[in-house]
Amino acid sequence: MFTPVIKTSVNVMNDLQQAAKDRGIPIDGIDFDVLSYETLYKGTVDEEWQAIEGNDLLEYTTENEIYSPTFLLRQEYQIRIRARQPHPYLDLNFTIATDKYKSKVVVIIDPKSTITLKKGIQEWIKEAIVRKQLRYGLLIGLYNQNLDREINRLLLKIQKSGPLSESYRFQIGDFFPPILPINDSVILHYKHDKESKNFIDGVQPDDLILEYIFPKNGRDGRGCDGNFISIPEPEHKYAGAIVIDENAIMSTQDEHSIRFYAKVSGFVERKNGIFTVLQELHIDRADFKNTGSIEAGFDSDISLKIKQNLSDKDAVGSGVNIDVQKLDIQGTVGGNTKIQACEVNIGAQTHRRSQINVSEVANIHLHRGNLKAKEANIDILEAGKIEADVIHIKQMMGGEVIARQIVIDVLYSNARIIASESIVIGSIEGEGNKLIIDPHSIESYHESIALLEADIRVKASRIKEQQKELYTRQLSFKDKNSRIKLIQKRIIDTKKSGAEPMKADLVRIQQFKIEANTLKIFSENLNEAELELRNLYEKLEKLYEADLHAVITHNGIHNGKNRVVFIDPKTHQEFGVTPNGKVTHIRLRKEGDEKKILLET
Repeated sequence: MFTPVIKTSVNVMNDLQQAAKDRGIPIDGIDFDVLSYETLYKGTVDEEWQAIEGNDLLEYTTENEIYSPTFLLRQEYQIRIRARQPHPYLDLNFTIATDKYKSKVVVIIDPKSTITLKKGIQEWIKEAIVRKQLRYGLLIGLYNQNLDREINRLLLKIQKSGPLSESYRFQIGDFFPPILPINDSVILHYKHDKESKNFIDGVQPDDLILEYIFPKNGRDGRGCDGNFISIPEPEHKYAGAIVIDENAIMSTQDEHSIRFYAKVSGFVERKNGIFTVLQELHIDRADFKNTGSIEAGFDSDISLKIKQNLSDKDAVGSGVNIDVQKLDIQGTVGGNTKIQACEVNIGAQTHRRSQINVSEVANIHLHRGNLKAKEANIDILEAGKIEADVIHIKQMMGGEVIARQIVIDVLYSNARIIASESIVIGSIEGEGNKLIIDPHSIESYHESIALLEADIRVKASRIKEQQKELYTRQLSFKDKNSRIKLIQKRIIDTKKSGAEPMKADLVRIQQFKIEANTLKIFSENLNEAELELRNLYEKLEKLYEADLHAVITHNGIHNGKNRVVFIDPKTHQEFGVTPNGKVTHIRLRKEGDEKKILLET
């Protein structure tokens, strides 16, 4: 039989272990009740321990003293140690968790717990939690002001939703948690995507490229076990380590950090320990293994030069993406590559599964892939595709080109050539070629038509409303004109009689003149708008007759084995011919309501 014993304790867990040992029973077989407790402290100037009444430590001392390592804090408990007995209405299975400093305490309740909503249940739960706090060596009463409120929330949840279906956790409170120091650090803002395999990091002027974070002291704390928490000094690793090229990078400073901004566009590089922004990069090869993709953005002022001297290796490897302003490649471009730039020069060849988009000029020796550019200059086109505004090809062997103006020095076989304005061919050495004038195949032409039609719709609608308004104003003005004539006669008669005209009549005359002038200006503006609309219709009609203004020129002899086609932009009707012999110019001419091919020698 276990006889309860009352004991004054400063370490409840040690006393429970000793009681279990003395009786030869496991520690799980005994429990205890808290009869009373006292909180004691010894400050920096105290010789003896001082007791506090209540639970507010700050009534007796200051925060600065509590944060001092010389401040001491402990509790004494009057407890009754007894045999463990199951509670008739509460089987609370829970654990207590703390942070590593023991400055915050959290309760985690197992959903297998049995919590019966009986009178007194709140106090029973509170007592169970307090007992476990003491088993863990934690102080009580000083920081658990939230405990009653959190227990109430738990009981309301059970009352509303029934027994717990998952773990339930709440924070009892915190005492004087420490503030951790901030170590100095460097943030590389220019590396936007940490997972990117991009070889260079493009920046624009005024972009934040890197930042040095100043170290910041933390603050010591005191744990829920009463012990002092010592916080180390912040680390100083990078102070003075950032050196910049002041011609390319500028800095600003506040109390938190030094921020470094780009002065120019380009890519960030640390060269000989100095951060700078460069605008020209030289490499031997671009591939997944060594560089990954190179995507600085063609709006960044970055030039990339790739020089591959080995004939058995591509200068740009398979699957690599390149996005720069200017690209100069001395070598070949592999398959599944994507290139975007303002200007591109490729000294060797492009793979048939390459995609190249150039906003300005592309110069390529041997092209087999897909190219979009404003201007394309190709030495040899071999089964590739080009879309541009102006295209010049020295030798074309198959493939397809689409442009406003196309010039081909030597044309071989099986090519498809589509233009909106002109095709000029020096000599034709093959057969099976198609030379097509089809304005609607040109993206810029199609956009011009769409923009003009939209502009016409808006202006026509506005003019229609203005015409209605002018008609209404003219009717009103005509009606007022009759009345004004009577007023003018009255003014003349009044003057003849030697009297002064009425001021109101003079004001009406002046207002009428202003209105007449306003009506005149409104009418003139409407006439100008109508003239502008007629000009737009004329522009649109001229665009729809683009096939009549186009020409195909050949300086050699046609062999009768290549087809020439003109396509009407409005009706999409095709007009074709297979020229043979000396024909220098081929046009489409309108004769009455019909269009016919015209061959000129």
